[in-house]
Amino acid sequence: MAKYFVCSDIHGAESRLESALSKHSDVDTVVVCGDLEMEVYDVEEIIRRCTFRSIDIRMVRGNCDSWFSSSSRIPDQITLTFNPVHKALVMHSHLYRASSELMAYAAKENACDIVIYGHTHRQIDKEVYGIRFLNPGAMKNGNYLIIETTGSGELEVTLY
Repeated sequence: MAKYFVCSDIHGAESRLESALSKHSDVDTVVVCGDLEMEVYDVEEIIRRCTFRSIDIRMVRGNCDSWFSSSSRIPDQITLTFNPVHKALVMHSHLYRASSELMAYAAKENACDIVIYGHTHRQIDKEVYGIRFLNPGAMKNGNYLIIETTGSGELEVTLY
């Protein structure tokens, strides 16, 4: 079993990120779905400081990140394999106009059954077009989600 901390739209709210991570310092992976509005290495430092160990950190670039020099080193989207059953396409969604139809098409092209995205600042856990859509909401508002894998390969998602 593994535990994932997923956030998006930090928009420079370092204290919110620190507070949320301190409640979940046992996570295995942190996923950031764009709009850090701070340098990538600063976000990485906060994550490592709050989790007290080296963990897997995955990030994608959002539409508000181009102002920061280190954002060029993170991709627009990535795939994340949870287990043999589930694979997610992780993005900020601005490149797809936050359209469920366009994101579902991209997910299917990448053999993914889940889309994890940011940009809209609205928390979502719903299925559309046979794809599960997860949006952690905006970290600047204190929103994030936790994904835990179960022994049977299913995912348990909790919105905060």
